[in-house]
Amino acid sequence: MDKAVWARDLVEIAASRSFFRALPQPPHDLLWGHLKIIGEVAATFPPNTHPQHFYTAIAQKYNLKGIFYIDLWPIGPSSVVLNDPSVSEQVTVAHPLRQHKMVDEFLAPILGHDVIAAANGATWKKLHNAMSPAFSWSHIRNLTGVIAEEGMHFRDTLNELARVEGVFSMEETAMKLIFDVITRIVFNFSLNAQTKGSSTLDDLREMVHLAENQLSFNPFVHLVTFFKRRSVLGRLHPSILQKIRERLALLRSGNIVPSRRDPESILDLMLRDHVKDDVNMKGAGISDLPPEYTEILLTNIKGLLVGGHGTTTDTLCYIYMLLAKTPEVVRKLREEHTRVFDKDFKETMDLVLQSPAKLEELEYTAAVIKETLRLFPVGFGVREAEAGQVINHECFTIHMLTHDDRMKVNFNGQSYPIDNGLCVALNAHAVQYDPENFADPAEFKPERWIEEEIPRSHFRTFGRGSRACLGLNLAQNELKIILLMTIRDYDFECANLKPNEKPRTCYTKLDTVYGDIVFQELGLEAKPRGGMMMKVKKVGIFI
Repeated sequence: MDKAVWARDLVEIAASRSFFRALPQPPHDLLWGHLKIIGEVAATFPPNTHPQHFYTAIAQKYNLKGIFYIDLWPIGPSSVVLNDPSVSEQVTVAHPLRQHKMVDEFLAPILGHDVIAAANGATWKKLHNAMSPAFSWSHIRNLTGVIAEEGMHFRDTLNELARVEGVFSMEETAMKLIFDVITRIVFNFSLNAQTKGSSTLDDLREMVHLAENQLSFNPFVHLVTFFKRRSVLGRLHPSILQKIRERLALLRSGNIVPSRRDPESILDLMLRDHVKDDVNMKGAGISDLPPEYTEILLTNIKGLLVGGHGTTTDTLCYIYMLLAKTPEVVRKLREEHTRVFDKDFKETMDLVLQSPAKLEELEYTAAVIKETLRLFPVGFGVREAEAGQVINHECFTIHMLTHDDRMKVNFNGQSYPIDNGLCVALNAHAVQYDPENFADPAEFKPERWIEEEIPRSHFRTFGRGSRACLGLNLAQNELKIILLMTIRDYDFECANLKPNEKPRTCYTKLDTVYGDIVFQELGLEAKPRGGMMMKVKKVGIFI
């Protein structure tokens, strides 16, 4: 019996490993696949580094252009990694692939099934159609006052931190600001995380931490996580349901059908179809909603709150980190803010509120934001292909093969398989650190976005095509307003920096300036390492 089991296991290993034969890849071991390679690369980085850094290091070390394969069986899913913008365009824009099922499997324990980031098909289309008006440019401009109001609380916090001259976590501080903004966009009211603290934010962050525990191989960790998750959801779900219930009752009692042109909140948009029907409006509470839609509401409200503050918080942290060591960039930002608006803070804010479109004149500020997002993308998307789909490496087209044709594919030729259960990993990090796409890719050079003609396909932080991040314009506008409200009045300093004497990896030297904080940690996204500890002081000129 034991011999039979061993024989079966050997056959399974051989079958799995043979698929990768003659495909572009780092050195492949018949027994270990690429597990040793991943282990060796991971060992060169600090603990818990996001794997986008590993894939970029592998691509550059082994000169793997366009596409390569990573065999992680049986520890994890094997991947085909796309690290060329032209290849990536084919599976996101020309022939969009669906989200991989592992995205839903990872997010479901904390958010629920069919969150918009993981949904496919009709479910995704319905959610996208419902939410998209809230992310139109006209509506984003209408949110300028919301962002500015929450930004004033952020300034109050910075003033106090500057007064005590202590070290603080920029991640935690910025997180409360961005969370208050997103809750006002989702619910039309703030949860006051900055001024009073928010148990909802605390519970959501605990859920994110528990999600990260899912990556552990320790069964005891999974057991503890299961019971902790039940406890947190027991608090979180009733709180969110109550907010949904109150808003639905208000809409029904006032016979209000939310506007798609200028919605008061994303929740209103998601409830719109239910309150515009006179029959539904006769109901008295949340129980009148179909149970399955109540679940979708819960799932996607949680998804918006988590996703809506994560990326923007991370990016703001890295902007302040980069500015702490680049005084010339700070000088140019201050000059632009004074030139486009006013040297006086109050006059500046009056102009912002009167003419939100003037924010589009902040060309250099926009360049700083994009350059930061280029250097610190928030992770990679994972898609999956249908059986028989391949990529043609020469002209970067995707096409279907019949079963018979598939058996005759020449893996040394032009076509490369992207099915067979593979995760199609869209590694924006590698694209944005490739010297063929960006000159001096490890340098923080905002000017490149003004002085050079950079193809849109080369900037992939928010994804591309129909599945690109809905909130990308909102995030960039938030960051413009926050920078306008802070850069002239405060100087930021990274605390406890320990620059590396020599670079850890081949694609960047930023760690010789900032230390290991440039290597993002693996979380729900690629997040700041160690909370981004900083100090702040008032400049004093414009206060």
